Amino acid sequence: MNMINNEILVSIVIPAYNEEKYIGMCLQSLSELEFDKDKLEIIVVDNGSTDRTLEIARSYTSNVIIKEKVKVGAVRNYGVSHAKGKYIVFLDSDCVVDKQWLSRGINKLQKDSKLVLGGQYLMRESPSWLEKYWVLTNSVEKIYQTTLVGGCIFIENKTFESVAGFNENLNSGEDSDLTYRLIQADFTVNIDPSLSVIHMGYPSEILPFIKRQIWHSSDYITSLKKSLKDKIFILTLCFMIGVITFTSGLLFHGHFNLLFLLLMVTPPALLSYKRISRSQTTYTGFFDVISIYAVDWLYLIGRTCGILLSFKNALANPAKDQKVDIR
Repeated sequence: MNMINNEILVSIVIPAYNEEKYIGMCLQSLSELEFDKDKLEIIVVDNGSTDRTLEIARSYTSNVIIKEKVKVGAVRNYGVSHAKGKYIVFLDSDCVVDKQWLSRGINKLQKDSKLVLGGQYLMRESPSWLEKYWVLTNSVEKIYQTTLVGGCIFIENKTFESVAGFNENLNSGEDSDLTYRLIQADFTVNIDPSLSVIHMGYPSEILPFIKRQIWHSSDYITSLKKSLKDKIFILTLCFMIGVITFTSGLLFHGHFNLLFLLLMVTPPALLSYKRISRSQTTYTGFFDVISIYAVDWLYLIGRTCGILLSFKNALANPAKDQKVDIR
Protein backbone atom coordinates (compact mmCIF):
# COMPACT_ATOMS: atom_id res chain seq x y z
CA MET A 1 0.00 0.00 0.00
CA ASN A 2 1.32 3.44 -0.92
CA MET A 3 1.93 6.18 1.65
CA ILE A 4 -0.21 9.16 0.68
CA ASN A 5 1.41 12.49 1.51
CA ASN A 6 -0.94 15.38 2.26
CA GLU A 7 1.50 17.77 0.62
CA ILE A 8 1.38 15.89 -2.70
CA LEU A 9 -1.95 16.12 -4.50
CA VAL A 10 -1.09 14.42 -7.80
CA SER A 11 1.35 11.70 -8.83
CA ILE A 12 1.95 11.34 -12.57
CA VAL A 13 3.16 7.83 -13.38
CA ILE A 14 5.02 7.35 -16.67
CA PRO A 15 6.14 3.88 -17.85
CA ALA A 16 9.10 3.94 -20.24
CA TYR A 17 10.97 1.49 -22.42
CA ASN A 18 13.55 2.72 -24.95
CA GLU A 19 11.79 6.05 -25.43
CA GLU A 20 14.80 8.32 -25.92
CA LYS A 21 13.13 9.80 -29.00
CA TYR A 22 10.08 11.16 -27.17
CA ILE A 23 10.48 11.10 -23.38
CA GLY A 24 12.24 14.45 -23.33
CA MET A 25 9.27 16.06 -25.13
CA CYS A 26 6.89 14.37 -22.70
CA LEU A 27 8.70 15.59 -19.58
CA GLN A 28 9.27 19.04 -21.05
CA SER A 29 5.52 19.43 -21.59
CA LEU A 30 4.95 18.43 -17.94
CA SER A 31 7.49 21.01 -16.78
CA GLU A 32 5.35 23.67 -18.46
CA LEU A 33 2.11 22.67 -16.72
CA GLU A 34 0.23 25.49 -15.06
CA PHE A 35 -0.14 23.60 -11.81
CA ASP A 36 1.33 24.01 -8.32
CA LYS A 37 4.60 22.08 -8.62
CA ASP A 38 4.79 21.64 -4.83
CA LYS A 39 1.67 19.48 -5.04
CA LEU A 40 2.91 17.41 -7.94
CA GLU A 41 5.34 14.53 -8.32
CA ILE A 42 6.43 12.88 -11.56
CA ILE A 43 7.42 9.20 -11.39
CA VAL A 44 9.15 7.58 -14.35
CA VAL A 45 9.21 3.77 -14.21
CA ASP A 46 11.77 2.28 -16.58
CA ASN A 47 11.17 -1.23 -17.90
CA GLY A 48 14.81 -1.99 -18.73
CA SER A 49 15.70 0.56 -21.40
CA THR A 50 18.98 0.11 -23.26
CA ASP A 51 19.06 3.54 -24.88
CA ARG A 52 19.30 7.05 -23.34
CA THR A 53 15.82 6.95 -21.77
CA LEU A 54 17.13 6.87 -18.18
CA GLU A 55 19.65 9.64 -18.78
CA ILE A 56 17.02 11.93 -20.30
CA ALA A 57 14.42 11.14 -17.62
CA ARG A 58 16.87 11.89 -14.80
CA SER A 59 17.64 15.28 -16.32
CA TYR A 60 13.99 16.23 -15.65
CA THR A 61 13.15 14.37 -12.41
CA SER A 62 14.99 12.57 -9.63
CA ASN A 63 12.02 10.26 -9.19
CA VAL A 64 13.10 7.57 -11.66
CA ILE A 65 12.66 3.94 -10.61
CA ILE A 66 13.39 0.63 -12.33
CA LYS A 67 11.06 -2.31 -12.88
CA GLU A 68 12.49 -4.69 -15.45
CA LYS A 69 11.18 -7.77 -17.24
CA VAL A 70 7.51 -7.28 -16.43
CA LYS A 71 4.51 -6.30 -18.51
CA VAL A 72 3.24 -2.76 -18.77
CA GLY A 73 0.46 -3.25 -16.19
CA ALA A 74 3.04 -4.26 -13.61
CA VAL A 75 5.22 -1.27 -14.55
CA ARG A 76 2.33 1.11 -13.92
CA ASN A 77 1.35 -0.63 -10.68
CA TYR A 78 4.92 -0.38 -9.45
CA GLY A 79 4.85 3.35 -10.08
CA VAL A 80 1.65 3.70 -8.07
CA SER A 81 3.20 1.73 -5.19
CA HIS A 82 5.74 4.58 -4.89
CA ALA A 83 3.18 7.36 -5.36
CA LYS A 84 2.32 9.82 -2.58
CA GLY A 85 -0.50 11.70 -4.26
CA LYS A 86 -4.19 11.52 -3.54
CA TYR A 87 -4.76 11.36 -7.28
CA ILE A 88 -2.90 9.21 -9.82
CA VAL A 89 -2.49 10.32 -13.41
CA PHE A 90 -1.10 7.90 -15.99
CA LEU A 91 0.72 9.28 -18.99
CA ASP A 92 2.82 7.46 -21.59
CA SER A 93 6.37 8.54 -22.28
CA ASP A 94 5.63 9.18 -25.97
CA CYS A 95 2.80 11.62 -25.23
CA VAL A 96 2.79 15.38 -24.72
CA VAL A 97 0.18 17.56 -23.00
CA ASP A 98 -0.95 21.18 -23.00
CA LYS A 99 -0.40 23.54 -20.07
CA GLN A 100 -3.95 23.25 -18.68
CA TRP A 101 -4.30 19.50 -19.15
CA LEU A 102 -3.61 18.48 -15.55
CA SER A 103 -5.62 21.22 -13.86
CA ARG A 104 -8.63 20.50 -16.10
CA GLY A 105 -8.62 16.83 -15.16
CA ILE A 106 -7.98 17.24 -11.44
CA ASN A 107 -10.63 19.97 -11.07
CA LYS A 108 -13.21 17.61 -12.54
CA LEU A 109 -12.01 14.63 -10.54
CA GLN A 110 -12.23 16.50 -7.23
CA LYS A 111 -15.97 17.03 -7.71
CA ASP A 112 -16.89 13.33 -7.66
CA SER A 113 -15.17 10.57 -5.67
CA LYS A 114 -16.75 7.90 -7.89
CA LEU A 115 -15.41 9.39 -11.12
CA VAL A 116 -12.54 8.14 -13.28
CA LEU A 117 -11.50 10.16 -16.32
CA GLY A 118 -9.66 9.30 -19.48
CA GLY A 119 -8.52 11.20 -22.54
CA GLN A 120 -7.90 10.19 -26.14
CA TYR A 121 -4.81 10.03 -28.34
CA LEU A 122 -4.39 12.81 -30.89
CA MET A 123 -2.01 12.93 -33.83
CA ARG A 124 1.05 15.13 -34.00
CA GLU A 125 1.24 17.94 -36.51
CA SER A 126 2.04 16.75 -40.05
CA PRO A 127 1.28 13.05 -39.41
CA SER A 128 2.45 10.32 -41.74
CA TRP A 129 0.10 8.67 -44.23
CA LEU A 130 -0.26 5.69 -41.91
CA GLU A 131 -0.99 7.81 -38.83
CA LYS A 132 -3.51 9.94 -40.71
CA TYR A 133 -5.56 7.02 -41.97
CA TRP A 134 -5.31 5.02 -38.77
CA VAL A 135 -6.35 7.73 -36.29
CA LEU A 136 -8.76 9.52 -38.68
CA THR A 137 -9.80 12.25 -36.26
CA ASN A 138 -7.87 14.84 -34.29
CA SER A 139 -10.79 16.46 -32.51
CA VAL A 140 -10.65 17.66 -28.89
CA GLU A 141 -14.46 17.74 -28.89
CA LYS A 142 -15.65 14.42 -30.32
CA ILE A 143 -15.55 11.19 -28.34
CA TYR A 144 -14.49 8.18 -30.41
CA GLN A 145 -12.81 6.11 -27.66
CA THR A 146 -15.10 3.98 -25.48
CA THR A 147 -12.60 2.71 -22.90
CA LEU A 148 -9.65 4.13 -21.00
CA VAL A 149 -6.29 4.28 -22.75
CA GLY A 150 -3.25 3.66 -20.55
CA GLY A 151 -1.52 6.83 -21.71
CA CYS A 152 -4.14 9.18 -20.23
CA ILE A 153 -6.02 8.21 -17.07
CA PHE A 154 -7.06 10.33 -14.07
CA ILE A 155 -8.04 8.28 -11.01
CA GLU A 156 -8.11 8.65 -7.24
CA ASN A 157 -5.41 6.61 -5.52
CA LYS A 158 -7.84 4.75 -3.27
CA THR A 159 -10.09 3.97 -6.25
CA PHE A 160 -7.17 2.41 -8.09
CA GLU A 161 -6.28 0.32 -5.04
CA SER A 162 -9.90 -0.76 -4.52
CA VAL A 163 -9.92 -2.57 -7.90
CA ALA A 164 -6.37 -3.97 -7.41
CA GLY A 165 -4.84 -1.83 -10.14
CA PHE A 166 -3.89 -3.12 -13.58
CA ASN A 167 -3.93 -6.81 -14.44
CA GLU A 168 -0.22 -7.67 -14.52
CA ASN A 169 -0.72 -10.86 -16.53
CA LEU A 170 -1.90 -9.14 -19.71
CA ASN A 171 0.50 -8.30 -22.52
CA SER A 172 -1.86 -5.55 -23.68
CA GLY A 173 -5.43 -4.42 -23.15
CA GLU A 174 -4.80 -3.80 -19.45
CA ASP A 175 -6.44 -0.37 -19.81
CA SER A 176 -9.66 -1.82 -21.27
CA ASP A 177 -9.65 -4.48 -18.56
CA LEU A 178 -9.33 -1.77 -15.91
CA THR A 179 -12.28 0.07 -17.46
CA TYR A 180 -14.56 -2.95 -17.22
CA ARG A 181 -13.58 -3.70 -13.61
CA LEU A 182 -14.14 -0.09 -12.57
CA ILE A 183 -17.61 -0.12 -14.09
CA GLN A 184 -18.39 -3.43 -12.40
CA ALA A 185 -17.30 -1.85 -9.10
CA ASP A 186 -19.86 0.92 -9.67
CA PHE A 187 -17.43 3.69 -10.61
CA THR A 188 -18.24 6.14 -13.39
CA VAL A 189 -15.74 6.09 -16.25
CA ASN A 190 -15.89 9.12 -18.55
CA ILE A 191 -13.83 9.71 -21.67
CA ASP A 192 -13.25 13.45 -21.79
CA PRO A 193 -11.87 14.71 -25.13
CA SER A 194 -10.60 17.89 -23.44
CA LEU A 195 -8.04 15.70 -21.62
CA SER A 196 -6.64 14.21 -24.82
CA VAL A 197 -2.88 14.00 -25.31
CA ILE A 198 -0.75 14.16 -28.43
CA HIS A 199 0.58 10.68 -29.09
CA MET A 200 3.99 11.08 -30.72
CA GLY A 201 4.62 7.35 -30.84
CA TYR A 202 2.03 6.29 -33.41
CA PRO A 203 3.84 4.00 -35.87
CA SER A 204 4.56 5.88 -39.07
CA GLU A 205 5.89 2.85 -40.97
CA ILE A 206 4.23 -0.42 -41.93
CA LEU A 207 6.42 -2.92 -40.07
CA PRO A 208 6.23 -1.16 -36.66
CA PHE A 209 2.47 -0.79 -37.15
CA ILE A 210 2.06 -4.52 -37.79
CA LYS A 211 4.32 -5.34 -34.84
CA ARG A 212 2.17 -3.23 -32.55
CA GLN A 213 -0.94 -5.12 -33.64
CA ILE A 214 0.84 -8.43 -33.00
CA TRP A 215 1.59 -7.21 -29.48
CA HIS A 216 -2.00 -6.05 -28.92
CA SER A 217 -3.39 -9.43 -29.97
CA SER A 218 -0.86 -11.62 -28.18
CA ASP A 219 -3.34 -12.47 -25.39
CA TYR A 220 -6.17 -13.60 -27.68
CA ILE A 221 -5.61 -17.35 -27.26
CA THR A 222 -4.53 -17.30 -23.61
CA SER A 223 -7.71 -15.30 -22.84
CA LEU A 224 -9.90 -17.19 -25.31
CA LYS A 225 -13.15 -17.04 -23.32
CA LYS A 226 -12.91 -13.26 -23.19
CA SER A 227 -11.68 -13.03 -26.79
CA LEU A 228 -14.76 -14.84 -28.13
CA LYS A 229 -16.82 -11.86 -26.97
CA ASP A 230 -14.54 -9.44 -28.81
CA LYS A 231 -15.85 -8.39 -32.23
CA ILE A 232 -12.35 -7.58 -33.46
CA PHE A 233 -11.23 -11.10 -32.58
CA ILE A 234 -14.13 -12.58 -34.56
CA LEU A 235 -13.38 -10.32 -37.52
CA THR A 236 -9.72 -11.32 -37.36
CA LEU A 237 -10.62 -15.02 -37.30
CA CYS A 238 -12.81 -14.60 -40.39
CA PHE A 239 -10.05 -12.68 -42.15
CA MET A 240 -7.45 -15.29 -41.19
CA ILE A 241 -9.60 -18.17 -42.43
CA GLY A 242 -10.32 -16.31 -45.65
CA VAL A 243 -6.66 -15.52 -46.34
CA ILE A 244 -5.42 -19.03 -45.55
CA THR A 245 -8.10 -20.92 -47.47
CA PHE A 246 -8.22 -18.58 -50.49
CA THR A 247 -4.44 -18.46 -50.85
CA SER A 248 -3.96 -22.21 -50.37
CA GLY A 249 -6.74 -22.89 -52.89
CA LEU A 250 -4.99 -20.80 -55.52
CA LEU A 251 -1.50 -22.10 -54.80
CA PHE A 252 -2.16 -25.80 -54.38
CA HIS A 253 -5.38 -26.48 -56.28
CA GLY A 254 -5.65 -23.63 -58.77
CA HIS A 255 -9.20 -22.94 -57.56
CA PHE A 256 -10.71 -19.48 -57.27
CA ASN A 257 -13.22 -19.64 -54.42
CA LEU A 258 -15.54 -16.64 -54.25
CA LEU A 259 -16.74 -17.47 -50.73
CA PHE A 260 -13.23 -17.44 -49.27
CA LEU A 261 -12.40 -14.30 -51.25
CA LEU A 262 -15.39 -12.57 -49.65
CA LEU A 263 -14.32 -13.89 -46.25
CA MET A 264 -10.94 -12.27 -46.84
CA VAL A 265 -12.02 -8.86 -48.17
CA THR A 266 -15.15 -8.26 -46.06
CA PRO A 267 -13.65 -7.97 -42.51
CA PRO A 268 -11.35 -5.03 -43.36
CA ALA A 269 -14.25 -3.37 -45.20
CA LEU A 270 -16.49 -3.71 -42.14
CA LEU A 271 -13.74 -2.36 -39.93
CA SER A 272 -13.21 0.62 -42.26
CA TYR A 273 -16.94 1.36 -42.31
CA LYS A 274 -17.08 1.25 -38.51
CA ARG A 275 -14.07 3.53 -38.09
CA ILE A 276 -15.27 6.06 -40.66
CA SER A 277 -18.76 6.18 -39.08
CA ARG A 278 -17.48 6.43 -35.51
CA SER A 279 -14.91 9.12 -36.19
CA GLN A 280 -17.23 11.21 -38.39
CA THR A 281 -14.16 11.84 -40.50
CA THR A 282 -14.05 14.18 -43.45
CA TYR A 283 -11.88 11.67 -45.30
CA THR A 284 -14.57 10.47 -47.71
CA GLY A 285 -12.88 10.76 -51.10
CA PHE A 286 -11.97 7.68 -53.14
CA PHE A 287 -8.28 7.83 -52.25
CA ASP A 288 -9.15 8.37 -48.58
CA VAL A 289 -11.47 5.37 -48.43
CA ILE A 290 -8.98 3.11 -50.24
CA SER A 291 -6.22 4.29 -47.87
CA ILE A 292 -8.34 3.56 -44.79
CA TYR A 293 -9.17 0.12 -46.21
CA ALA A 294 -5.47 -0.56 -46.85
CA VAL A 295 -4.60 0.38 -43.25
CA ASP A 296 -7.28 -1.99 -41.98
CA TRP A 297 -5.73 -4.77 -44.08
CA LEU A 298 -2.43 -4.11 -42.35
CA TYR A 299 -4.24 -4.04 -39.00
CA LEU A 300 -5.85 -7.43 -39.54
CA ILE A 301 -2.61 -8.91 -40.88
CA GLY A 302 -0.94 -7.88 -37.62
CA ARG A 303 -3.81 -9.23 -35.53
CA THR A 304 -3.73 -12.51 -37.45
CA CYS A 305 0.00 -12.89 -36.80
CA GLY A 306 -0.68 -12.15 -33.12
CA ILE A 307 -3.28 -14.91 -32.92
CA LEU A 308 -0.93 -17.40 -34.56
CA LEU A 309 1.93 -16.41 -32.26
CA SER A 310 -0.33 -16.58 -29.21
CA PHE A 311 -1.51 -20.04 -30.27
CA LYS A 312 2.09 -21.20 -30.76
CA ASN A 313 3.08 -19.91 -27.32
CA ALA A 314 0.05 -21.51 -25.68
CA LEU A 315 0.97 -24.88 -27.18
CA ALA A 316 4.62 -24.54 -26.17
CA ASN A 317 3.85 -23.51 -22.57
CA PRO A 318 0.22 -24.37 -21.78
CA ALA A 319 0.59 -23.77 -18.05
CA LYS A 320 2.90 -20.78 -18.17
CA ASP A 321 1.93 -17.17 -18.69
CA GLN A 322 3.68 -15.76 -21.73
CA LYS A 323 5.20 -12.35 -22.33
CA VAL A 324 5.41 -11.39 -25.99
CA ASP A 325 7.84 -8.49 -26.17
CA ILE A 326 8.19 -7.03 -29.64
CA ARG A 327 8.24 -3.35 -28.72
